[in-house]
Amino acid sequence: MASRKVYALDTRAFLSVQLEPGPAELITVQEVVDEVLYGGLAPERLALALSKNVVKVVKPSSQALEQVLSAAVSTGDRPKLSEADVSLLAAALDAKNAGAQVFVLSDDYSLQNTALKLGMEVAGLARQPVRELRQWRYRCNVCGKTFDNPVGDTCPVCGGEVSRRSRHGRGV
Repeated sequence: MASRKVYALDTRAFLSVQLEPGPAELITVQEVVDEVLYGGLAPERLALALSKNVVKVVKPSSQALEQVLSAAVSTGDRPKLSEADVSLLAAALDAKNAGAQVFVLSDDYSLQNTALKLGMEVAGLARQPVRELRQWRYRCNVCGKTFDNPVGDTCPVCGGEVSRRSRHGRGV
């Protein structure tokens, strides 16, 4: 078992919880910092945590970024992940690869699902976390055509609206 615990915090974590020093290392990435500070989303909470060195801003490796993108494509979550999400997952993966036990704190189900695919633990903030890994497929709401890979919001066959649906236990 890993001796070091790391919590990777997404934007929602800075909106939901008061961050205090503790035994676990709290990390985030610059993209999340930018979302919070420049998006007007509770910047004082993040600024205080950064000034007290409660949260460490880390830069993910290019190898981890590639692994995250590959995992997100394989589960079908890639279209739902922002640049900040991908970067945070890559930073968390770097910590995991360095031997830490990593928990990703987020209410974003696509982020959580990709974290599970990469072997990390997840925790929700205001919502229950994803409990099992899901793989997604895409289905046209008009003609019923299904696609294993994202095709956008519009069906290439009939022009109808495409929605994402879970495909449990197949090829995950």
